[in-house]
Formats: sequence, C-alpha cells, structure tokens
Amino acid sequence: MFTLLAVIALLSSPLQADTADASPAASPAAVGSADEARRSLTIARAAGQIRIDGDLDDAGWEGAVRVTEFVEFQPRENAAPPVDTEVRVTYDEDRLYLAFIAHDPQPSQIRATLQARDQLWNDDFVGIILDPRGDQTLGYMFFANPLGVQGDMQVTPQGEDPSIDFIYETAGRITEEGYVVEMSIPFSSLRFPDRDVQSWRISFVRNYPRSSRHMLSWAPFSQNNPCMLCQLGVLEGIVGIRAGGTLEILPSLVASQAGRLGNTADPHSFENDRITASPSLGVKYVFQSGWTAEATLNPDFSQVESDAAQVDVNTTFALFYPERRPFFQEGMDLFETRMNVFYSRSINAPQAATKLSGRSGQTSFAYIGARDEHTPYILPFEERSVVLQAGRSFTNALRVRHNFYGDSYVGGMLTDRRMDGGGSGTTASVDAALRFGEVYRLSAHLVGSYTQEPEDSALSARIPDLTFGRGSESFSAKFNGESYGGLAGSVQLARNARNWSWNATYSEASPTYRADTGFQTRNDFRRLTGWTGYTFYPNRYGVERFSPSLGGGSSWNFGGEGKEAWLSPGVSATLPLQTNVGINSTFRQETFRGVELTGIRRHNIYLNSAFSDPVSVGLNFGTGSSVARMLATPEVGRGTDASIWASIKPMQRVVVEPSLTYAELDRADGERLYAGYIARTRINLQYNRELQLRAVLQYNDFDGRLDVEPLLVYQLNPFTMFYVGSTYGSRDFDGVGFRSTDRQYFAKFQYLFRR
Repeated sequence: MFTLLAVIALLSSPLQADTADASPAASPAAVGSADEARRSLTIARAAGQIRIDGDLDDAGWEGAVRVTEFVEFQPRENAAPPVDTEVRVTYDEDRLYLAFIAHDPQPSQIRATLQARDQLWNDDFVGIILDPRGDQTLGYMFFANPLGVQGDMQVTPQGEDPSIDFIYETAGRITEEGYVVEMSIPFSSLRFPDRDVQSWRISFVRNYPRSSRHMLSWAPFSQNNPCMLCQLGVLEGIVGIRAGGTLEILPSLVASQAGRLGNTADPHSFENDRITASPSLGVKYVFQSGWTAEATLNPDFSQVESDAAQVDVNTTFALFYPERRPFFQEGMDLFETRMNVFYSRSINAPQAATKLSGRSGQTSFAYIGARDEHTPYILPFEERSVVLQAGRSFTNALRVRHNFYGDSYVGGMLTDRRMDGGGSGTTASVDAALRFGEVYRLSAHLVGSYTQEPEDSALSARIPDLTFGRGSESFSAKFNGESYGGLAGSVQLARNARNWSWNATYSEASPTYRADTGFQTRNDFRRLTGWTGYTFYPNRYGVERFSPSLGGGSSWNFGGEGKEAWLSPGVSATLPLQTNVGINSTFRQETFRGVELTGIRRHNIYLNSAFSDPVSVGLNFGTGSSVARMLATPEVGRGTDASIWASIKPMQRVVVEPSLTYAELDRADGERLYAGYIARTRINLQYNRELQLRAVLQYNDFDGRLDVEPLLVYQLNPFTMFYVGSTYGSRDFDGVGFRSTDRQYFAKFQYLFRR
C-alpha cells in the first residue's frame, strides 16, 4: 500500500501566491517568520445547499473560495506540476465541503478502480490533511479516487494509522477534462476546540500516478523538517460550529454455526455445533470539551477475513499481527510507545469494554478497561517466546501525555491485568520525545513491571522446562505462583533530513521483565544499534532517488554474554514506471543455545512496481546462510526465502491479489530441513461502492491446510453494514485426500445511529 507519510517526508516546495478569479481565492501570508510565511486560507459559509453527487452546479458552490497553483513535490522539487488542480472550499453548520477539479490532458489514462474503501492507493486520488487543533499532535487524512472510493487514515508524531475509519461523504466522476470529486466531512467526525472562531491547519494533496508517481501539494513542506503536521497551511473563517455533543449507538446481531473434527486424526469425525445468535451494543458520546466516552457489551471482535499466514517453522518468537477491530481505533495513538507495553490484541474476546479519551490544554488522557473471556499470554524469554491461551481476566490501561514544542512530549502509562483465580501483570512507564534543530529527535522510554504468576498446572503443562533470571533471582517458567519485578528501557537519537539521516538506539529488558498487556517477545537482552543513509536526487538517467545505507548492531544478555553482532550495507533506488528496487546484505554472528554460530551471510533483493493501471507487482528474494533453530543443536545452514505478490485488475470492478511465499533451509551437508510455501489469493468483485463479493483462498503447504473464505458485504459506511459469509478449513489426510477440519457460517447486521 502506498504510504502517504513516507512520501510527504520528501516534501520541499515553496509555493507561489494563488491567482484571483471570479471567486475569492486563497492568498499567502506575508513572508517573515515560519508562521507568517505559512500559507493561509479564509473561507465563508456556503451560499446554499450542496448535494454530494459529483456535479458542481449546486448553489452552495457559488462564491466558494478557490485554491489553485499546486506544486509538484515528488519526484521533482519546486517544479511546476504536470497537471492543473483546483479546490473549492466552503462549510455550513454541520460539514466542511470540498470540490476537487483535477485536470488531465489524457483522461483515458486516469487510474480509477471501483473497490472497497482504503484500497485506492495505486489510483489517482485527491484529498486533504487536516489538523483541527493546530498543535501537531493529531491529523486526519481524507481521500477519494475519481469514482469516489474513500481512503482515510490518522497521523501523529509516531506515524500514520491506516486502520482507523471516519464517516464522510464522497462522489466522483471522470470527465472529458479529467475528473471531479466532491467531499463533505461532518464536523462530528472531527475533534476540534470548543470555541466560536476556529483556526485549523490544512493542506490539499493530489496523487497523479503515471510513468512516475507525481505528488502535488498546496502547503509548502521542507524535507529537512520531518514533522509534517508542523508545516500545514492555516484554514480560517469557520465560525459558530459546535464541538462535540454527538451520540453514537451501534447495535449489531451476529448469527453463526460452526463445526469441526471431533478427533483431529479422524477425517470422518466432523461434528456440528448448534446455530447461535449473539447481540451486541456499542455506545459512544463526544462531549463538547472534546472528551470521548465509549462502552461496548458483548462486542463482535471476530474478523471477517483471517490474517495472512506467516512462515513460522524456524521462528522461536511470537509473531505480530495488526489490529483491525473498530473499538481499538479512536485515541489508540496515545498508547503507542517505543517498548510496546500495550498491545490491543492482548484483549482477545472481551465480554465488555470501556474507553475514555480526551485532553485538557496540551495534556491528553486515555483509559481502557475490559473484561476478557479468553486471555492470551506471551511469555518472553532470552531465546524464545511461549504463547498460551488462558481464561478470564480484567485489563486496565491508563495513559497520560503532555505535548510541547509541537510534536515533542512527555508521558506516562499504567497497565494492569488480573486473572480470575490468581495471577497478575502490572507495568508503569514514563516516556518522552524532544525534537530540536528541526531534523533531530531524542526519545526515551523506561518501564517497570511486576508479575504475580498464577498457579495453574494445566497451563504449566504447555510451558517448557526452563528457568530464567540471574543468580539468586532465578525462577521457573512454569505457572507456580512466583512473583518478580523487571525493568526495560530504550533511548534513541535520530536525524531525519533530506539527504543525510541516521539513528542510534540503545534498548534493554531484564530477565524478569514482562508486559502482559503488551507485545514483548524477548527479555534478558541489552542491544545497541545504529543506521545511517544518504539520499541523492539525480532525477536523470532514469533514477529519481538513490540511497546507499549502512546499519549494524550488537546485543548481549544481562550475564555479559555476547548474543549477536551484525553489519548490513544496502542500497535502494526509485526508478521510472513507479518502480522501487533495493539490495542489501547482512553479515552476522550469533550465540544460540550456547552454540557459537559464525559466518552467517544473507543477501536480499526487493522490487515493487506499479508500472501500469491493470497490473502492479512486487517481489522479495533472500538467499544465503541462516541459523537452523529447530534443531536440538542449532547450526548454520543455507536457505532461501522468497515472496511474490501482484494486484491484477482485469476490469474496473474486479481486483485479484495473488501472493506466494516460499521458504527452504538445508544443512551444511545438503540435507533438507524444510521446504514449503504459502499461496494466498484475494478476489474482490465490487458491484458498486456499497456492495461487494470477495473471496480469500489460502493453501499452507507446511501443514497441508486449505482455507476458503467467501464473503458478501453491503456497507453504507465503515460502521453500518450487513454481511454473510463462511470459512472452510480442510487438510490433506494421507490416503483420504482433502477433508474438512473446521467450518463456520456467519451473518452480521450492524447499524450506526448518530445524532
């Protein structure tokens, strides 16, 4: 997926003043200080009603402010754009309205796919970046392609979050001169100060993908300023709108019927459960102060599409999966920290959950509480993780963060999980980040943990016989009621600039450190890493960007034993036809289970290209020596890892996304340790913007499992939907062939009431 934040980090393009026309136009402030030089725009209330239908003949557009003279910031800097773009902006008491007129000399070359929301990043698209508070701590991104397909995300100083969804309205159409997109954003979808006169930060963006991915912008940016939100223009003129006071009620009903093998070794022992129906209710209220309170009862946190399988045959640590559940969206950026002490998927199947988030001045607060039915455990050790599924628990997490100097901050967090029947895990942490000299950032995080193990013989049976700790502070990995405390921390100094960037990081976690509500897969380590890279922008000889880099590091345990050292040189380039290619090598030595493993050399090449509208492709190929960790005595073997993927659009309404991942490893004498692949294909048929039929097919050669997941969805907005689908799991039994191992039918109706 195209990542907007990575692109905007490349911006550096001072703009010229807008020219006036029959309608009022945006005008820049006088050049002087940074704020004085910031582009500004003053809008007025709409002269009449506006209907979002892709036509601009409504009375409300008469007299709307017009924004013109975009500039290309990628791949060329400070250059006239290859196409003209105009934006009209106005508002009423409920909504912000935008109309984008995207001129194109070759409308037949416009890339536009009718597909599900958040899948438009390879298309032409237009949109805005909006910071209603103007304090660089939280930004909204709203986009639409020429057919009105939506894509949105949230951006903070920590990065961007494409999983979050907002309600807004769009319509688009392709014309003889290009395309037109109308957009209306309800003020109820935004969080802004409760005051009569608003002053927001804003920019307009257009993606024009042809032989290169041309990115156009209205607000000036500097490549030597990694804070994107700090550089937005100013939007003024909005008066008399109401902040907060919004009530959302989200009832849903899920019906399902499941079945599975009673005996996993007998393909004929399939058993069906009874049909069940489960109602749930979610309530959210946004106060005028900007605080948001949420509660949910019996939420449906199931996924309608499974996570893509990952190769784990030679992995000893737990794998990370992204969060997709709507409840864990608003306000979750506050919980993002360097040491990842809160991982929302540590709340697995809550019976009830509550969330409160808001701010007072420059200080933000967030709280989550949940009663979990099936609680996951990730037990970290020096050389492996153990993943368990336990019983019921209560989880609480409290976060406070105070911002200053734009995107600098200091904060603290408390997390606590209490298991029914005994056992708990608590963390307390402080973290801070300071940006100085524009391109430098110093960040740090310190965490203390206290663990009270449960006494559970059933769970202990699934935990290996090992001990952890140092000296007299030595403990059994089994759940036998032991208690202990631990410490972890990280500090990083980084430079992020147009040409030369680098970072240096030190991190550690003591042998008894755990974060039951976080994603901590390893402890008992001290690690020092560094990276530096220099970027050239030749924009000739077919090369847009060229970046050599060098990274490396070393780690050791708390006993002073060296565990790993590595050096990794590499180079990457951006080429024509929207093609990115990179090559890197890694030279390592490692001590694993007491065995010194040297001469580990790995070489990798990657390529991804959106060279045409119907087809984009990517591949990653790595070969060289690797550690065979699954052996009782680990050794250095030789292996290959490869993955290839594509997005194929045979017609405007159909997208096929096949992928293939392959991995093999041989011993030094040539004996094959493993070889296998995972093949996955996602097929999406979009009848219109609301109705889609999709199917996922996945075959995992490592365990001989085939999964088929058809799904029919009717979706009015991200939260109002009806879907019906099923999952089929089967396995290849010797002498019998493929037989069902598990199956589920399900249907869900969910409707959002907002007032």
